[in-house]
Amino acid sequence: MEPWTGAQLAFAVKAFYKNGDSFVTAQREFRREFGIHRNPAVPSAHAIKTCVRNFEATGSAQKKKGNCVKTVRTPKNIAVVTDAIESMHNVLRVATLCHSGCLKPVFDGFYTTPFLL
Repeated sequence: MEPWTGAQLAFAVKAFYKNGDSFVTAQREFRREFGIHRNPAVPSAHAIKTCVRNFEATGSAQKKKGNCVKTVRTPKNIAVVTDAIESMHNVLRVATLCHSGCLKPVFDGFYTTPFLL
Protein backbone atom coordinates (compact mmCIF):
# COMPACT_ATOMS: atom_id res chain seq x y z
CA MET A 1 0.00 0.00 0.00
CA GLU A 2 1.28 3.45 -0.87
CA PRO A 3 1.46 5.93 2.01
CA TRP A 4 0.10 8.79 -0.16
CA THR A 5 -3.11 8.93 -2.16
CA GLY A 6 -3.20 9.81 -5.82
CA ALA A 7 -4.60 13.25 -5.01
CA GLN A 8 -1.77 13.93 -2.56
CA LEU A 9 0.87 12.83 -5.08
CA ALA A 10 -0.75 14.99 -7.75
CA PHE A 11 -0.64 17.96 -5.37
CA ALA A 12 3.07 17.32 -4.68
CA VAL A 13 3.81 17.29 -8.43
CA LYS A 14 1.76 20.45 -8.97
CA ALA A 15 3.54 22.21 -6.07
CA PHE A 16 6.91 21.13 -7.48
CA TYR A 17 6.19 22.65 -10.89
CA LYS A 18 4.53 25.75 -9.41
CA ASN A 19 7.53 26.59 -7.21
CA GLY A 20 10.30 26.50 -9.79
CA ASP A 21 11.17 22.80 -9.47
CA SER A 22 11.94 23.10 -5.75
CA PHE A 23 11.51 19.94 -3.67
CA VAL A 24 11.76 21.77 -0.34
CA THR A 25 9.10 24.32 -1.27
CA ALA A 26 6.85 21.55 -2.59
CA GLN A 27 7.23 19.72 0.74
CA ARG A 28 6.34 22.91 2.67
CA GLU A 29 3.22 23.46 0.57
CA PHE A 30 2.28 19.80 1.02
CA ARG A 31 2.47 20.24 4.81
CA ARG A 32 0.31 23.37 4.66
CA GLU A 33 -2.27 21.87 2.31
CA PHE A 34 -2.79 18.65 4.27
CA GLY A 35 -2.26 20.06 7.78
CA ILE A 36 0.84 18.03 8.58
CA HIS A 37 2.93 19.47 11.38
CA ARG A 38 6.71 19.62 11.48
CA ASN A 39 7.72 16.09 12.50
CA PRO A 40 5.43 13.69 10.60
CA ALA A 41 6.68 12.49 7.25
CA VAL A 42 5.88 14.11 3.95
CA PRO A 43 6.94 12.81 0.51
CA SER A 44 10.73 12.92 0.27
CA ALA A 45 12.57 14.70 -2.52
CA HIS A 46 13.22 11.30 -4.10
CA ALA A 47 9.51 10.39 -3.89
CA ILE A 48 8.51 13.71 -5.48
CA LYS A 49 11.13 13.24 -8.19
CA THR A 50 9.76 9.76 -8.90
CA CYS A 51 6.20 11.13 -9.05
CA VAL A 52 7.28 13.87 -11.44
CA ARG A 53 9.07 11.32 -13.66
CA ASN A 54 6.00 9.05 -13.64
CA PHE A 55 3.73 12.00 -14.39
CA GLU A 56 5.85 13.09 -17.35
CA ALA A 57 5.98 9.53 -18.72
CA THR A 58 2.41 8.34 -18.10
CA GLY A 59 0.27 11.30 -17.09
CA SER A 60 -0.21 9.82 -13.62
CA ALA A 61 1.79 10.63 -10.49
CA GLN A 62 1.25 7.19 -8.95
CA LYS A 63 3.77 4.38 -9.13
CA LYS A 64 3.98 2.39 -12.32
CA LYS A 65 2.65 -1.11 -12.02
CA GLY A 66 4.95 -3.99 -12.95
CA ASN A 67 4.95 -5.11 -16.56
CA CYS A 68 5.39 -8.79 -15.87
CA VAL A 69 4.72 -11.14 -18.73
CA LYS A 70 1.96 -13.59 -18.00
CA THR A 71 2.70 -17.11 -19.16
CA VAL A 72 0.09 -19.60 -20.22
CA ARG A 73 0.18 -23.30 -19.45
CA THR A 74 0.04 -24.83 -22.87
CA PRO A 75 1.06 -28.41 -23.60
CA LYS A 76 4.07 -27.06 -25.52
CA ASN A 77 5.24 -24.90 -22.56
CA ILE A 78 4.76 -27.81 -20.16
CA ALA A 79 6.80 -30.10 -22.43
CA VAL A 80 9.63 -27.56 -22.69
CA VAL A 81 9.84 -27.14 -18.91
CA THR A 82 9.64 -30.90 -18.33
CA ASP A 83 12.48 -31.52 -20.82
CA ALA A 84 14.61 -28.84 -19.17
CA ILE A 85 14.07 -30.36 -15.73
CA GLU A 86 14.82 -33.89 -16.97
CA SER A 87 18.03 -32.80 -18.72
CA MET A 88 19.18 -30.95 -15.59
CA HIS A 89 18.40 -34.07 -13.54
CA ASN A 90 20.59 -36.16 -15.90
CA VAL A 91 23.46 -33.67 -15.65
CA LEU A 92 23.26 -33.70 -11.87
CA ARG A 93 23.11 -37.52 -11.79
CA VAL A 94 26.27 -37.82 -13.93
CA ALA A 95 28.05 -35.18 -11.84
CA THR A 96 27.13 -37.04 -8.66
CA LEU A 97 28.40 -40.33 -10.09
CA CYS A 98 31.69 -38.70 -11.18
CA HIS A 99 32.11 -37.14 -7.76
CA SER A 100 31.43 -40.42 -5.95
CA GLY A 101 34.00 -42.31 -8.06
CA CYS A 102 31.49 -44.65 -9.73
CA LEU A 103 31.97 -42.94 -13.08
CA LYS A 104 35.42 -42.24 -14.53
CA PRO A 105 35.72 -39.63 -17.30
CA VAL A 106 37.80 -40.81 -20.30
CA PHE A 107 39.38 -38.37 -22.73
CA ASP A 108 38.75 -39.52 -26.31
CA GLY A 109 40.54 -36.72 -28.20
CA PHE A 110 37.85 -34.08 -28.47
CA TYR A 111 35.91 -34.10 -25.25
CA THR A 112 35.61 -36.00 -22.05
CA THR A 113 33.06 -38.82 -22.15
CA PRO A 114 31.93 -40.48 -18.93
CA PHE A 115 31.96 -44.27 -19.01
CA LEU A 116 30.78 -46.71 -16.37
CA LEU A 117 33.59 -48.92 -15.11
